[in-house]
Amino acid sequence: MIWEELTKIALIGTERGNLPAEVEEALSQIGIDTEADPSRVVLQGAAIYRQLKRAGFPVYSYQGEKPPATEEAEGRRTAVSSSSARHLRLILEGSFRQALPEFLQLLKQNDNLIPAEHLPTLFYLSLKSVPLWKILQENLGPAEQWLLRQNPDWAPLACLPDIEAWPDASHPEKLGMLRYIRRTQPEDAASLLESCWNETPYTEKQTFLKEMEHQAGLYDEAFLEFCLLDSRKEVRTAAALLLARLPGSALLERLFSRAKTILHKEKELSLVLPEKLDDGLKRDGIGIAKKNYPGGKPAGWAFEIISRIPPQRWEAHFKVPTVDTLRLFAGSRQGKLLLDALANAAILHQDHRWMEAILRYWWRTNDEEAWSGSTGKLLMEHLPDPVFNEMAQQHLKQNPGFIEEKGFLNQMLSQGAHYWDKALAQLVLKGFQQWLSGARAYYWNLWHYKRILEVAAYRIDPGLLESFRSGWDTRSPVWYHWEKEVERFLKVLAFRKEMKEALEKLRI
Repeated sequence: MIWEELTKIALIGTERGNLPAEVEEALSQIGIDTEADPSRVVLQGAAIYRQLKRAGFPVYSYQGEKPPATEEAEGRRTAVSSSSARHLRLILEGSFRQALPEFLQLLKQNDNLIPAEHLPTLFYLSLKSVPLWKILQENLGPAEQWLLRQNPDWAPLACLPDIEAWPDASHPEKLGMLRYIRRTQPEDAASLLESCWNETPYTEKQTFLKEMEHQAGLYDEAFLEFCLLDSRKEVRTAAALLLARLPGSALLERLFSRAKTILHKEKELSLVLPEKLDDGLKRDGIGIAKKNYPGGKPAGWAFEIISRIPPQRWEAHFKVPTVDTLRLFAGSRQGKLLLDALANAAILHQDHRWMEAILRYWWRTNDEEAWSGSTGKLLMEHLPDPVFNEMAQQHLKQNPGFIEEKGFLNQMLSQGAHYWDKALAQLVLKGFQQWLSGARAYYWNLWHYKRILEVAAYRIDPGLLESFRSGWDTRSPVWYHWEKEVERFLKVLAFRKEMKEALEKLRI
């Protein structure tokens, strides 16, 4: 009816007809100033309703939760410049996608608002990436939280779920509620799960227990002990691993008591394999390893028991420091199995001191099989940045020249899990420039430097850009093999430098 009246007045002219009162009211509700020039009112109304007609839906009056006032929502935070909004657009379009975590961290450091036009894209990406969501949610204020609650697609991310609706909620809704409770009142999560546990399918139980990994504490112990009696092995195993992570848990003490009965120290450390997998070990999650060790299943049981024990417990038990305890385990006839178990325990309990000690031992003994495997990669990934940089620099100084493709250092650098300090960046990249300048032929065994350049572009301080603009020997016979990668490296570095400067200008 409104569209028909608009077209009618447009045809006969505003001087020969007037809009009905109900049409003026409808136009006013969508933001058109009906007191303006009549021809302008008709043109604006026709433009908007033409789009609505093409879209095929009417405009309804919004009846839901009102967004917070702008002043309250923004607080101390400031809007970013058009340049920063453009930087985020380029990141989200994929040109510099790996810079997204850094951009969000800079926003938080500088108390900047996320450009509103990019919030929907960020929410959809966060649904697929837990690490991204952890960074993004630290940047959300009341206004962004309000927007998040407006789209049902984003419900798993919403921070204000209706906990009273738990009994009748769907699994995705319950998962969202559990995530919220785990962040705000972690000690209350177990009671929520207990209320529905017996009717919950085992696959959903697994996802709940996965969420319980965040902020796990001894307040979860009673519930997790109950889960050890579940009929499904997958649930029992997940609960046992959670309990093993809790310092002081009864399960951890039970396993440590078992471990002391199979490890004996005389002149050297010896391992006495368990004779059988009894009910107590099964209940505590032992018996799931699929890796084959000399000694068969009993060796696997021993591996699982020791891999649950915090490595520092052995220092106290044998009354020797970290390095000496490590040597004690390594010197055993079952040294490989024991070191593998210690490495898994260091990862489980996030013991950075033991991670470093084990990696250094594998590096110095040139145990490529150990440090190049999945466990070695996890140890490297979880190293603190200062330890990573110190180890990498030490390796370069002891092994000058180009980095070996299958070497220890290449694996550390290629993971891209750490920021490089200035000294490491100079050693790696200046060393590559020197090789490039002296090379007379292209060597295929140096293709891994393409990955090193890619990582360096996002992991070194962008303030070093000017020092790396020069030093590239473009007359080298092999330059054309590397020109594209070097240009991309400098382009990313320049983008990150511009991105950082644009955000920091707002703070001045």
